[in-house]
Amino acid sequence: MGYYLNQRGFTLLEMLVVLIISSFVSVLLMQGLGFILQLQGRFVEQLEDLQEGALQEYWFRSTVSSTLADYKDIEPNHVFQGDSTHFSGLTVAGLDADAGVPTVFSWTLNHVADTVVLQYQQTSNEVAWQVAQWQGNEGEFRYLTRDGQWFEQWPPKTLGVEAPQLPRAILLSGKRRQQSFAWIVPLLAKDQTPIDYRLLEDNSE
Repeated sequence: MGYYLNQRGFTLLEMLVVLIISSFVSVLLMQGLGFILQLQGRFVEQLEDLQEGALQEYWFRSTVSSTLADYKDIEPNHVFQGDSTHFSGLTVAGLDADAGVPTVFSWTLNHVADTVVLQYQQTSNEVAWQVAQWQGNEGEFRYLTRDGQWFEQWPPKTLGVEAPQLPRAILLSGKRRQQSFAWIVPLLAKDQTPIDYRLLEDNSE
């Protein structure tokens, strides 16, 4: 008799308890999985955003730091000039050009309504690239002299002497993820006009 009692199946109540526990565990697992997927999605989004921000800054720094002086006596020339919303010149690190090849380039801050758009362009005939944008009106370029003064225009008109072709550094201020940033980029090239080798040819004749 005891043998048959030991071999009996689950009662209805026991089955209900098992089903309730199984359902509860399944709900917990699904909630945990959903939470993990949500965290993963946020992590990927933040990682992509950080990578995008790093790429934007790299593009700006690489082109600006490789700015070159140009020949003033040749027309048309591309002597560096700029103001608080735009600057242009020559660089050997164009974003869409072979490395080391002098390329005409410009950076522009377009203030449209309540948005600032940072644009890059190579030559006036090419389409400008939208590199970054942010909400608000914060955004400007500034230019550093050799003696440490910042100006909103280059060449500055208040020095009293002729300014060198290139500033010591260029500052871009703006916003990213509603946080203010300031990228200060030293220019690697010397600021004097490059050697004109045509003069050597003229003297040799």
